[in-house]
Amino acid sequence: MAESPSKVLEGIFAISKPPNLSSAQVLRDLQHTFAESKVFAPLLAETQRMRVRNDNTRRRRISTDNIFKMGHGGTLDPMATGILIVGIGRGTKHLSEFLECKKTYETVALFGKSTTSYDVAGKVVAEASTDVITKQTVQTQVNQYQGFLKQIPPIYSAIKIDGIKLYDYARSGRELPRELESRDVQVTECTLLDFYEAGQHDFRYPAEEASEEEKLTASKLMKGAEATKKLLAERTPMPKPFENDKAKHNDMPRDQKAALHTHPLPTQEAKPAQAPAARVRLEVSSGFYVRSFVHDLGISCGSFATMAALSRSHQAQYTIADPAPEGLTTALTMDDISAGEDVWGPKITAMLEQWIESHPASQSEENGSLQKHFDGRRDSASNRYSGHRSKRSWDTGGRDHDSKRSKRRNSSSPEA
Repeated sequence: MAESPSKVLEGIFAISKPPNLSSAQVLRDLQHTFAESKVFAPLLAETQRMRVRNDNTRRRRISTDNIFKMGHGGTLDPMATGILIVGIGRGTKHLSEFLECKKTYETVALFGKSTTSYDVAGKVVAEASTDVITKQTVQTQVNQYQGFLKQIPPIYSAIKIDGIKLYDYARSGRELPRELESRDVQVTECTLLDFYEAGQHDFRYPAEEASEEEKLTASKLMKGAEATKKLLAERTPMPKPFENDKAKHNDMPRDQKAALHTHPLPTQEAKPAQAPAARVRLEVSSGFYVRSFVHDLGISCGSFATMAALSRSHQAQYTIADPAPEGLTTALTMDDISAGEDVWGPKITAMLEQWIESHPASQSEENGSLQKHFDGRRDSASNRYSGHRSKRSWDTGGRDHDSKRSKRRNSSSPEA
């Protein structure tokens, strides 16, 4: 096991998120792993001292998973893999720096079908011939997606309209009170990496097809209409979680929480799709939805497309490449974590020591950072593990992925 450090380690590091886990569950797993480690023993002791000091003044109940002050710099959908920026201790105050930075993704567009969520985790809502899909056609269209663009986010996302998330409208069958507005995004790079003919890949469509009612709902949601606002007001309001429900969730056993945040792909077709697919690399600004890009690419090529894979390969100075190119740092992996502290300890120590050296603590930070955490006040980028969550609202101008108003976003859905 790694030697116990004598100083508090905190700051920013990156981990490569595996598929099927939510970003929140990755943080939970790290919380409990770090709590039992020697590397973070000094930070744990400091955290516990501050928690005891504030037991009588804390405004809200803290989850049993909230051991350290921890958050992330831009969420990834459960299906997505790759770079997840994590802040621990003082590092959470600097997460907003990563929300606005450009990110690099690699995604796979599987042509021929469209789904409710624009990826293979959804249900099939439409299909079209892929006879027109050739490498040259895809290359020509990919070249059109560079520069400043307008993009409409997917229906299955966490953007809010009138206080209700888009995916809640979609799941309940409610129509949107108004049309989805396009957003300004920037694509610095859009490169076709590979083109696969039918029979040259193993990507598969979802096995489940949406019902006619779901297809109609999807169509209405995409069109939207201001006139439906009155109809929404006449319907039974969508239930919202109460504080006691949150408290109940906080007390839920770890394995039950993990089950809620583990999202294996739904059943896929038994055989690979007999349709072409394309792997594309994108370098994009905050607020970009990769799923919307794939959906739009399919239509611009004369067919449909759904996202079959997504990886955030590079964000800020972190990369999933191993060994890392000069000037970059390879992210930790969950395999490192599983291998034990002797493996992950030296790696994370090097990242955090480098961060501490470039971000020396001010006197006010030394005296007050944990105090703010435990008495419920916010002092960092929005995330569920460090105080109150910020509200994401489309009607107030909030952006859904990495915007200045709304800090927690998805890459594909979000998440780009």
